[in-house]
Amino acid sequence: MKPKKLVIAGWGPYKGREEIDFTKLEDRGLFLITGATGAGKTTIFDAITYALYGNMSGGMREKNSVRSDFAEADTATFVELVMLHGGKEYRIVRNPEYMRPKKKKGGKNAYTKEKENAVLYLPDGKTVEGSSEVNRKMQEILVLDYRQFKQISMIAQGEFAKLLTASPAEKTKIFREIFSTSVYDDFAGILKNRSGELYKQIMECKNRMDEDIRMLGIDKTGKEDFFEGIMEEENDSGKVSAALEEAEAGYERMLEETRKEYSAYEKELEALAKKINETEQTNMKLEKLEELRKQRAALLERSGEIGSAEKELKNAGRAAALREEYINCKNAGDLLAAIEKRIKTSRKEWETYQKEQKKGEDYYRKREEVKASYEMLASYNEKKKQLEDSGRWLKKKEEELKKLQQRYLDQEKAAEQRKREFETADLSYKRAVVGIAARQVREGEPCPVCGSLEHPRIAEAAKEVPDEEGLQRLQKLYESERVRLMELHGKTAACKGEAESQRKQHQEWEKQAEKLEQEMGRIPEEIQSILHAMTDKEYEKKLNQYRRIQVQAEEKKKQLDKEMEEAAGQEKKKREMEEIFTSGYRNAGFSSKEQYEAALRPAKEMEKKEQQIKEYYAQLQSMETRTASLEEETKGKEKEDIAGLKGRQRETSLRRQQALEQLNEQNHRLQEVKKIKKSLKEKGKKLETLKKRYGIVKDLDNMASGNNARRLVFEQYVMAGYFEEILRAANVRLLKMTGGRYELSRMEEISDGRIKDNLEMQVMDYYTGKYRAVKTLSGGECFKASLALALGMSDVIQSYSGGIRVDTLFIDEGFGALDSESLDQSCQTLMSLVEKDRLIGIISHVPELSEKIEKKIIIMKTNVGSRVEVMVY
Repeated sequence: MKPKKLVIAGWGPYKGREEIDFTKLEDRGLFLITGATGAGKTTIFDAITYALYGNMSGGMREKNSVRSDFAEADTATFVELVMLHGGKEYRIVRNPEYMRPKKKKGGKNAYTKEKENAVLYLPDGKTVEGSSEVNRKMQEILVLDYRQFKQISMIAQGEFAKLLTASPAEKTKIFREIFSTSVYDDFAGILKNRSGELYKQIMECKNRMDEDIRMLGIDKTGKEDFFEGIMEEENDSGKVSAALEEAEAGYERMLEETRKEYSAYEKELEALAKKINETEQTNMKLEKLEELRKQRAALLERSGEIGSAEKELKNAGRAAALREEYINCKNAGDLLAAIEKRIKTSRKEWETYQKEQKKGEDYYRKREEVKASYEMLASYNEKKKQLEDSGRWLKKKEEELKKLQQRYLDQEKAAEQRKREFETADLSYKRAVVGIAARQVREGEPCPVCGSLEHPRIAEAAKEVPDEEGLQRLQKLYESERVRLMELHGKTAACKGEAESQRKQHQEWEKQAEKLEQEMGRIPEEIQSILHAMTDKEYEKKLNQYRRIQVQAEEKKKQLDKEMEEAAGQEKKKREMEEIFTSGYRNAGFSSKEQYEAALRPAKEMEKKEQQIKEYYAQLQSMETRTASLEEETKGKEKEDIAGLKGRQRETSLRRQQALEQLNEQNHRLQEVKKIKKSLKEKGKKLETLKKRYGIVKDLDNMASGNNARRLVFEQYVMAGYFEEILRAANVRLLKMTGGRYELSRMEEISDGRIKDNLEMQVMDYYTGKYRAVKTLSGGECFKASLALALGMSDVIQSYSGGIRVDTLFIDEGFGALDSESLDQSCQTLMSLVEKDRLIGIISHVPELSEKIEKKIIIMKTNVGSRVEVMVY
């Protein structure tokens, strides 16, 4: 990248637009930027860096604080850079965020925020807009990011001696940032973490194997001695495997012996169970036989009861044959009683209707007169309500009329007042016209009114005379008041007319109400009592009730006559049924109705009793049969005691359970041994694999982390390579600037064995033939070494950045510590860098440099801002 033109506007100390033409400096392109302190020399570097990357060249300056305090309000703040790169021309215009005046003035705040923006004009005519987009495009074009550009193209103030005097730890940080070597440190960290993880896995695997072996010693019965050898040899995998094989075989032998013992107990228990079952069956049959004999004796004792039941069932059967005649006779009597009960109820209801009908006869008879009286009363009440509503309306209207009349009087006074004001002003205006004309009269000249040449007494103009505009305003005020007066007059007249019309209507209604009141006074007293006792709706309800009762009484009388006729017929039918039933029960052998009813039983009861008799004889037959069968089965047998048999059974069952528990325990221990044997085999294979991997990774970890003969970590080894290249490049210039006296080198031996940094530097003094510490150099010598180191680092960084060609180099540092000889040597070194069209700019206050360097950018500082001038001699 080589700049052709730089424009700075409203930026830092620069009040307006300043333009720098770098094409004037291209021939032997070493130039000097000089000027007073604070004039804005470093600002030129800031502007170039900001145009390219949107950031400043130094860390102390911020891009949002660059707006010039000298700039006019309407002066924009921006930078414009035209540059050549790869034989193509690019133009960048970029502005930071700052406050500018609003385009439309107004409001409390006259300023608005101008947002940061950038525009890149490409060689093909296309443009890229937006800060982030331009940043990405510039990095793509230059193949350098902001950090790399600063390191290669700009050596800012305070950067010369940083690397020379930095401690090894500080150099590590610097190189890590410049050459991005943190990846090697990260790689060493990954190795260390991986080594630790593998070691942890190995220890976990060992601990689990030890835990498996220890588990074999839990819950030992004391009868087996297989585990003693295993616990003693738990760290010897071969002996542990052999001991486990022996334990497995021993448990299998014991398991077989215990199985045989358990099988013998099973057979013995089976024989005992059979014997106990046969004995229990015999005892149960003997007990059952004894119980059946007792039950048969109890049944025989009930034979008398069964005989009585059979006789009762026979009589009930004879009575059941006449059940239909009995029921018909009984139903006829019940039906007659029900009819007589209904007759009594109907007669009572009919008498009640008769009484209620008599009470309402007077209301019904006078119904026409009462209805007419109710209508007259309604008309009277309606008329009274109209009078009340009319009275309220008249009162409200009279109050409204009173207010309107008062407003009219007030408005009349206001209109009169406006009229007087207008007439007074009009009169004053007319008089003033004469006075104005008198001002035109001159002695010896004709009067503009009468033409006389003599003017014995000239009229004087009034001091306060209204103008024509004021007179028109007073006239408009008067007209406005007069219009409001006419409006109020119309409203008052209308209100008064409405009140008079309503008053006449009110008087007419009063007469009608008085006439109705007189007519109501002539209503008979008995009708008035009805009017006072109830409303017209209640009276109508009374009439409807009377009509309903009248209809109900007639219907109830018809019902009563019908029921009495029905009762006579039922009485005859009852007598016929009684004659048939009496003949029947006498023929059946019953002497009276009561005897018949005593023998009569419900059908379900008869069925139940018949079932009981059948069950009795069936039970008796069954018991005799079962008794005979059991007597035959138990013939010659007696009850036996089975307690001894069950005692032997319990004892044998307990021994079998003990054998089963022993069998399960031995099987569990056997399976446990097999499981642990398998687990130890698998974990052993895993442990061997982990150990092999750990050995490889641990060796790499030791090598990368500095646990080696040279105590050199991986990142330090890479940095040392970069460092030595920088020193070789720096020594090319340092030997020339010091007349071959000094040469820089990296210290091979570390002074402190506890640290692993290997970036310490020393200087070879060929005058003495000895190495010296760089801190022993004088100020001028230190500057030469620092400049050589900075230029060497720039060369190395350039070579490691994809072979990028740096066409421009800016150095911002004072050369005041150098004597004239050293200054010549430094200038010669810098001049050697400008070959092949390279452009190098130096900021310095040293007068000798101004004499030695012909091309200059001079910054002129004033109290109203700085100016730029390019001078070439």
